[in-house]
Amino acid sequence: MGSKALLVLFLAFCGVSVSGQGDVWDLRRCVEYGMNNNINVRQALLQAEQAALNYRQSNLQRIPSLQYGLTHGFSFGRTLDRTTNVFTSRSAMFQQMSISSNVLLFNFNSLKNTEAANKFSLEAEKTAVDKIKNDIGLNIAQLYLRALLSYEQVEISRIVLQQSKAQLLNTRKLVDAGSLPELNAAELEATVARDSATVVQAISQAELDKLSLKALLTLPADQDFELEMPQADKIPVEDLLSMHPDDVFQMAMKTQPQIRLNELRKSAAEKSYLAAKGQILPSVTGFGQLATNFNQFLKKSTGFSITGEEMTGAYVKQGTTQLPVYAPAIAANFESRRLGDLFSGYNRQLRDQFGQGIGLSINVPIFNGTQARTNMQRAQIDIKRNDLIIERDKLQLKQDVYTAYYSASGALQTLVAREKAMSTAQRSFDLANKRYELGVMQTIEWLTNQNNLTRAKIDKALAQYEYIFRMKVLEFYKGQGLRL
Repeated sequence: MGSKALLVLFLAFCGVSVSGQGDVWDLRRCVEYGMNNNINVRQALLQAEQAALNYRQSNLQRIPSLQYGLTHGFSFGRTLDRTTNVFTSRSAMFQQMSISSNVLLFNFNSLKNTEAANKFSLEAEKTAVDKIKNDIGLNIAQLYLRALLSYEQVEISRIVLQQSKAQLLNTRKLVDAGSLPELNAAELEATVARDSATVVQAISQAELDKLSLKALLTLPADQDFELEMPQADKIPVEDLLSMHPDDVFQMAMKTQPQIRLNELRKSAAEKSYLAAKGQILPSVTGFGQLATNFNQFLKKSTGFSITGEEMTGAYVKQGTTQLPVYAPAIAANFESRRLGDLFSGYNRQLRDQFGQGIGLSINVPIFNGTQARTNMQRAQIDIKRNDLIIERDKLQLKQDVYTAYYSASGALQTLVAREKAMSTAQRSFDLANKRYELGVMQTIEWLTNQNNLTRAKIDKALAQYEYIFRMKVLEFYKGQGLRL
């Protein structure tokens, strides 16, 4: 009986329908969903978005800057008339406007290399997203296969329980007929109880494994979630004998995101070094400015009036007497401006006060606490650090590939041995059944054979799924993705 048929029996036993209910997920759907929704992946995507902002900002630094300034206020007491540059005690409303621009003319390479470094950093963060997605996909595949194995164990324990029940029913008939002692039936009743508990434990473990997979997919624990159950024998795997670990390693060097990630980060560090080196060179900046002013007294003059006489300080000599000279005392009259008159003559003043300016600004770094040179040294250290990371990860990747290859080789040999053991245990159990039915075998011996067969089936299932997973890891390193 195939595993699909066994699964149908198991679900029927548990009161669950195989079709028409449940949301069925295959490995592809699990991997795609996990790659798009896992929290680690989403965090990596945010890092990539931040790197994109940094790159966009550094790109815009190459464009000349442009600023507009506006100042509007009121002055009271003795203050400077901004249109005449004469101090006055009259309260006034003033406004200043300016437009200025700056453009870097020399030492442009510093900006260019900063932009290049940020571009490499952006590509590195995108590659980091791919790496995390690959890691998540591999973990999903492992948990998916573990869940399949758990359901396989449920099916095995379910069949064992059915066999024990059938044997108990047959034995009970023989005991009632007086052909066998009551002890045989009692032993089988205890076995049925143990096998029932084993089924319950297997179901519980399968649900826990499925729950672990849902957690990795960031699915709610109570969401409807059923796994597609492909037969282990039908899961496609490559022929291990056609692989060589060094060939797999060379493919992994071209396909694994970690390798490209390290190279991109090293390139970013090299460009950062060149940008830091440019900071110790003089820079020349061109600038231009347009500016104008407006000034309006809050009170306007309404004319003059004679308020009396006042001594002028001059004298007229009449004989021996000096007579002082008086003049009319004239006072200016003011009245508050209406709100609509505050901006009277606005356009004319702006035209009259309009001024322009252009120039060059030279910045020569002489001493700034060795900040620029320290930044260069930091960038050099980053380059060396990335070289070591590249060397380490290449060695680790080769170690991982060879480990995966020899693990797959060992799993294959184990699987072959387990299949032989299961075949032997099956023949032994079939013979035990016949001897037990003829009454020439004790119940305890029959149970021993049944337990041996159950253990052999479980061991074979473990070995088969272990081999499948190891081969999927090798296929992953070859850049073939994850598929069942």
